[in-house]
Amino acid sequence: MTRLPYGIAALCIRDQDLQIPGVPFGLEEPIPVTIRQVQLCVPLKTGPVSVLFVFMTEDLYHWAQYLEVLSGIMKSVSAEQPRGENTPEAAGLEAGGTEKPA
Repeated sequence: MTRLPYGIAALCIRDQDLQIPGVPFGLEEPIPVTIRQVQLCVPLKTGPVSVLFVFMTEDLYHWAQYLEVLSGIMKSVSAEQPRGENTPEAAGLEAGGTEKPA
């Protein structure tokens, strides 16, 4: 795996076998399915907190393509405070949220 721009992150991938009730599909028996899930826990620089990204799919055939997309998304995540001309601070506006700086 490629090193992410914000440092070390914990990655967990698991397969889970489930029984989906068949009644909604007009079947008497449950339908066996396998779900693959990836969890990526990313620590934040702002303190002892982290963000958990989760992706699940039943489409295991395209798993490699999903990982490519997820890899691009995770590489684009930044833990840095946005700065620049397109930020509310640059426009003289308050963020208006409930979060306050420490």
